[in-house]
Amino acid sequence: MADLLGVDAPLPAGHGYVLRLNEAAVREVDGFTLVALAARAETSGSTLILVGDFSRRKHDLVGHIVEHRSAPAAEVFRAQLRQQLTGQCVGWCTGTCEGRCVERYVDEDCVGHPLLSAYLASETRPGDVIAIVATIARTVPKGGALAERLEQFLPLQLRERAAEILDVRRRGEEVDAFPHDEVRAFRLSCAVLAGQPVTEIHQAAQRLARFDFQEPASTGAPFRGSMLDALLGSTLGQAVTRLTDPRVPGGCRIDFSPGAQPLRSVLLDVAWTEWWSPKQLLDWLADLIRGDSPAVRQAAAGAIGWSATRDVQAALDAVGELARERRAGVRQAAAIVLVAMAMQPGLRTRIRAELDQWVAGSAAHLRDTVARAYSLGLARLWPESALVQLRQVAQARMQRRNNSVVRGLVEVYRNGHAASVLPALVDWTSSADPEVRLHAARTLRVLADRWAEPPREHWPELLHLVDQRTIELADLAVVWATALSLPRTAYRSWRTLGFWLDRADQQPVVAGHCLDLLRHVIAGQPALRHRLNHQLHHVWRPVMPHHDLLDDVQLLIDEETR
Repeated sequence: MADLLGVDAPLPAGHGYVLRLNEAAVREVDGFTLVALAARAETSGSTLILVGDFSRRKHDLVGHIVEHRSAPAAEVFRAQLRQQLTGQCVGWCTGTCEGRCVERYVDEDCVGHPLLSAYLASETRPGDVIAIVATIARTVPKGGALAERLEQFLPLQLRERAAEILDVRRRGEEVDAFPHDEVRAFRLSCAVLAGQPVTEIHQAAQRLARFDFQEPASTGAPFRGSMLDALLGSTLGQAVTRLTDPRVPGGCRIDFSPGAQPLRSVLLDVAWTEWWSPKQLLDWLADLIRGDSPAVRQAAAGAIGWSATRDVQAALDAVGELARERRAGVRQAAAIVLVAMAMQPGLRTRIRAELDQWVAGSAAHLRDTVARAYSLGLARLWPESALVQLRQVAQARMQRRNNSVVRGLVEVYRNGHAASVLPALVDWTSSADPEVRLHAARTLRVLADRWAEPPREHWPELLHLVDQRTIELADLAVVWATALSLPRTAYRSWRTLGFWLDRADQQPVVAGHCLDLLRHVIAGQPALRHRLNHQLHHVWRPVMPHHDLLDDVQLLIDEETR
C-alpha cells in the first residue's frame, strides 16, 4: 500500500489493481488512507480494490466496504474438483473419454455421499473445501475407499478449525480490550452456552479465565459490535449467529448455526487436551451448574457429559458432589450429566456401577438423583434395573414431596414396557412401606390420564392395553383400588375415573371394559363400594344426568351389595 501512495511509483493508466491486505495492513487503513488512494487512482485513470478481513472495521469504514459473499460450499467443491480432474478419465471409459465420467464422479460419488453432503451443508469455509478437494483429487477414491478417506480427514479438519479458534495468537489476532485468556475462555463459553445471552457467556468466560470464581461485575449493557467481533474472531464469527432478543440482558444471544453444531463438542475436546486441566474445566462447569439460570445449568451439565471420556473418574466425582446438593435444580443437572454419560456406550458399565452404589447407600439426595436420571432417559437403556432401583428410591421419606420416582416409572412405561410396569406396581401396592404404596398410586393416577392413539382415541390407554391383552385387567384393578383408597391420591383418582365413564358413554366396548374394571375394584371392598355409591349419586349424577352408563354402574353396586 505504501508503494501505491508513493509519488515515485506511477500507476499505468487504464489498469485495475487488486491488493490483498494482511491483518496488520487492515488495521492501518483509515478514512484518510482511502481518500488518498482514491485520489491517486483517479489521477492515474486506474481502479483499485483492497481485499482483506474488514469484518471488525465495518462500523469505522461504513459506506466503503463491500462484503464478499462466498459461493455455497457445494458449488466451490464442484468447480474445484472438476478443475482438478480436467483431462482425466475416472470412470474406466471404453474408447474415447469425453469427460462425462468426471461429472458423474463429482455429482454422484462425491457430492451425493452422505458424509460429504452433510459436510458441505455445514458452515464450511472455501479454504477447507479446497483442502478436501486436494485430498480427493490425488487418488480419486470411490465407495468404501472414499468413505474411509472422509472419516479420516473431516474430523481432523474440524479439530484444526477448533484449535485455530482457541489459539488466539495463531492468526496474529490482537484483542486489545481483553486478555488472551479471557478471549479464549469466551470462545469456549460460546460452545458450552450456545443459545444464551452474550452477557451470560461473558460472565462465564470471566469465571473460567480467573479460576478463583470471584463474582464478575454484572452488566446489562449490550456489547458494541466491534467488541463482540474481537471476542469471537473471524473463524468462530462465521460459525455462530447473533440473535437480537430484547427480552434478555444485553439484548443479544449467540448460537451456532445448524451446520456448525459439530464444532461445539470439538472445541470442548481441544480445550481439555490443549488448554485447561480436567479439574479446572470440571470446577468451572460445576460452578455454572450451581448458578441461578436453569438454561445455563442444563448447558453446563451437557458439557460435562460430552467430555466425560477424557477423565471418567473426575467427571463421576464432580457429578457425585452435584448430586448431593440440597437444591433440586442442581440435582436435576447432575441427572442430565449421568444420562449424557450413559448415552456413550464405553461409559455405560461405569455409570451403572455408580448408580448401584448410590441406590444401595443411605444418601437420600443421591437416590433422588438416580430417580431423576431414569426419568430423563436412563429408563430407555435399563428398564429392568429402573423398576428395581426406583422401588428402592421410593422407600425414602424424602420422596413424599417429589415426583422423580413417578416420572421414572412413566418413562419405563412409555418406552414399550407397560407389561412390566403394571405387575411391578401391583407388587408395590402390597409393600409394607407406605411411601412405596403411595408411589404406585401416584403412577396409576398419571397413567390414567393417557389416551390411546387414533383411531381408538376414545379409549383410555390402560383399557386399550387390557383389550390388547398387553396387561391384565386384574392387575389394573388392584392398582386402581389403591389409588382410589389412599387419601393423598383418592380425590384426583375418582375425578379421573368419572372422566373415563363420561368418555365411555355411548361406546359399548369401552363401557363394558369400564364396568369390568369397576367390578374387580369393588369386589370384596365394602369401603370402596360405599365410596363408589357416594360418587355416583353426589358427584357424577349431577354433572352427567343423562349418561346411561351410570345406570349400569348402579346395577353393579346393587349386585355387589346383595
